[in-house]
Amino acid sequence: MSKVLQEVLAANEAYAKSFGNKGQLPMPPARQFTILTCMDARLDPAKYAGLSEGDAHVIRNAGGRLSDDATEEGTLVSKVRALRDELKGLAAKAGAL
Repeated sequence: MSKVLQEVLAANEAYAKSFGNKGQLPMPPARQFTILTCMDARLDPAKYAGLSEGDAHVIRNAGGRLSDDATEEGTLVSKVRALRDELKGLAAKAGAL
C-alpha cells in the first residue's frame, strides 16, 4: 500500500470518528443550494463558499461547465432531494459558464 493511500485511509478514519451526529443532518441541503464547480484539486468548495457538511450539494466536473451531464445531475439532485431552489451554479474560474 502506498504512503499516500495510507495517509488518505488514516485521515478518513479520523474524519469518520469525529463525524458525530452529522449523519442525522436532513438530506436536503440546509441552505438549499447546489454548487457546480471545476474538479481542479486546488479548489475547496467548502472553503471558498463558506460551507459546512449538509449545507449544499457539490457537483464537480472538468471546467465547472453547465454541461448536459451536470444539468441532468442537478435535475436529479433537485428532484430526489426536493430542493426548492433551482440549480444555481458558482464558477470557480472566470468565464467557466
